[in-house]
Amino acid sequence: MNEVPNLNQSIKVDLDATENVACEECSDIYFTPVFVIKKVSALMSPTGDERLIPIQTFKCSSCSHVNQNFGLNKKD
Repeated sequence: MNEVPNLNQSIKVDLDATENVACEECSDIYFTPVFVIKKVSALMSPTGDERLIPIQTFKCSSCSHVNQNFGLNKKD
C-alpha cells in the first residue's frame, strides 16, 4: 500500500543560521506582499473562458522595487 506523505510536517530551522534577503536597489530587508494579475485569453485557457490569475510576489517596503529573483519582472 502506498503511503501519502505528511505535508504538514514542521521543519525546525535555526533562523540565526539564515541570511536576510535584501532589496537589489536600496538594500532594505523589509518587503510587502503584492499581487500581479495575469490575464489569460480565452484561446489559451483550458476552459475556453478568459481568466484572471493573481500571482503573489513581494515589493520592497522602502522603494517598491521587486527583486529579479522573486520571479516576476515587469514587461512594458
